[in-house]
Amino acid sequence: MNKVKSKNNRLKNMFQKQKLKELCSNINIAKIRNNLKRLCTAALTFAKGHKVITALICIILVSVIAVSASAIGKKSRADKNSLTLYAEKRDIEEAISSSTVVEPNDEYSITPMITGEILEAPFEEGDHVIKGDLLYKIDASTIEKNIQSADIAIAKAKKAYENAQNENNKTVHDYDTAASTVKSAELAVKKAQQSYDDALNERDDLYVKSNHSGFIKTLYVSVGDNIAAGAKIADITDNTTLKIKVPFNTYDADRIRPGDTAVLCLTSSGSQITGTVTEVGAYTESGSGYTSFKKITIEAPNPGAISAGDTATATVGDIACNDIGTFEYITDSSITASVSGKIKTLYISENSSVSSGAVVAVLESDLIESKVTSARLSLEDAKQALERSKIQQTTGNASTDLKSESLNSSVETARLAYEDAVIAKEKLLKDLDEYTITAPISGTVVTKNMKQGDKIGSGSGSSSASRAAASSASASLAASAGSSSSALAVIYDMSRLKCTLNVDELDVKKVSVGQKVSITADVSDKEYTGVVETVGVEGTVGSNGVTTYPVKIEIIDFDDDLLPGMNIDAKIVVSSVHDAVSVPISAVERGNIVYIKGDKTAPDDKAPEGYRTADVVTGISDGEYIEVYGDIKEGDELYSKATQSVNPMEQMEQMHEEGMNNMNGGGAPPSGGGM
Repeated sequence: MNKVKSKNNRLKNMFQKQKLKELCSNINIAKIRNNLKRLCTAALTFAKGHKVITALICIILVSVIAVSASAIGKKSRADKNSLTLYAEKRDIEEAISSSTVVEPNDEYSITPMITGEILEAPFEEGDHVIKGDLLYKIDASTIEKNIQSADIAIAKAKKAYENAQNENNKTVHDYDTAASTVKSAELAVKKAQQSYDDALNERDDLYVKSNHSGFIKTLYVSVGDNIAAGAKIADITDNTTLKIKVPFNTYDADRIRPGDTAVLCLTSSGSQITGTVTEVGAYTESGSGYTSFKKITIEAPNPGAISAGDTATATVGDIACNDIGTFEYITDSSITASVSGKIKTLYISENSSVSSGAVVAVLESDLIESKVTSARLSLEDAKQALERSKIQQTTGNASTDLKSESLNSSVETARLAYEDAVIAKEKLLKDLDEYTITAPISGTVVTKNMKQGDKIGSGSGSSSASRAAASSASASLAASAGSSSSALAVIYDMSRLKCTLNVDELDVKKVSVGQKVSITADVSDKEYTGVVETVGVEGTVGSNGVTTYPVKIEIIDFDDDLLPGMNIDAKIVVSSVHDAVSVPISAVERGNIVYIKGDKTAPDDKAPEGYRTADVVTGISDGEYIEVYGDIKEGDELYSKATQSVNPMEQMEQMHEEGMNNMNGGGAPPSGGGM
């Protein structure tokens, strides 16, 4: 209520200042000043050569000034009726406007997973790059050596495969060692099974799940990003339930039990909500004035308007707290990746809801798939070896057929090992591509942290394009990009430009997605058009106690004059009326009444002399005029305290003194002679 009253007072003050400007504009002070200044200049010039009559000139000049002041006073009294207010029909627009800055569509950071010396970096800060352009060429000599080693491993596996085939006519069985062979084979199967299970679990980790329910506060990744194990996917907050710790005197706290009902009173608005005591502090703390207290934890459902950081007092039954507490969210955590990989699918977006256990993203990883395949082949090999050892233990000297079957199994094992070596080389060849980094999108390079000749250490990520958080837009966009020391370079995608308005809690419900926005900038005379993309649900409490919410806007007709970080003014028209009966805001008295010139019809009418009281219903306002309905019509003359409080004569006398000071150059006497 106090915020609304303060807003109405600001509107009335604006109207009074506007009326004073209209009064001053009716009296051509500038013209009087210019005439007096020209007269003084001529007199001073004349005085330089005719000092004898200087005194006479002064007398004439003072007389002219006195006559001018008298004329100003008469004109102000004669034009007092120019401040008369009337009800009139107007078009009114209610708008939300604020200053903000231009933001880029996205920020892309190039971060490496590989190590090595930079051989080529053919770009500079400020360059415009096209998607696919070469950004960095990294020394790949190490991985090339690994590929050579893989070739050797393939050759060995192939030779073993050939030897197994050549041994198809040879068998050697040792009955005495058959039992130990079975045990060794069983142990090998268990180890292979464990490795295979671990690989499957690691593959399951590619499906990133949320550990809590809530809404996505900040999203750090997008589809196509390569992320490392432990990297943040998103921040999640559950604002449906709040908790608050409130201090109670020790004696009172000992009478409170978990499960007791508590009443919380918000310090900002006086509103009350009901909660439940969940914990009574076990420790006694010292307060001011030799007092002691314990903290009582209370949980309460969020009615929707309370944010973390808001404060409140509490009452449990007839027991009141001795100080305020601060609200906290029950859940405020991050969703992280357990394994490295590339974002294949993303099921969440900023401000979207998510349930505990729900899959929020799916990763893909050739390395993990290779581990699964290798572990599966090893398990199959171990099982086959176990079967062979069991057959040998049972039959002792196997028949020729069994010998042949066993040897065939050896051949199959060798074949699988050979294929595994080939898969390993293919993985290395794919990793080799990482040593050539190209632009993931078309855009402008705003930061280049490493150049040709620099060496890249062990990175925590891979070549990626990560979406920058646009929670709070400001001219620090470039600074924040430059601070990403882990990135090789940062690219701004300026195919679209955006901005963010922080909208007052009293106005945010009037804004909706799709609304048109009028945008102006100091650097251009053109008026740009925007459209509301999202309306944030998490508010920020300012130093004045007012909560604001972020509204993200896309600038749909921007041109080359606009750049990220430039200051702009944005206006959202939330409602409008055409040809509506309207009055100045200053004419509306408390209780939504206006005083209309005319005879009173009720004996208890307390309107000023010559006016009668009329009840009205108010509509939308543009800050100067407000729409009204009721016992009022177009052309009615109105009473306003603003028109009574203006003293035109005093205003003109003050302007007259300023004019004299200006003509004398701020009070300094003219040089070259005296008057």
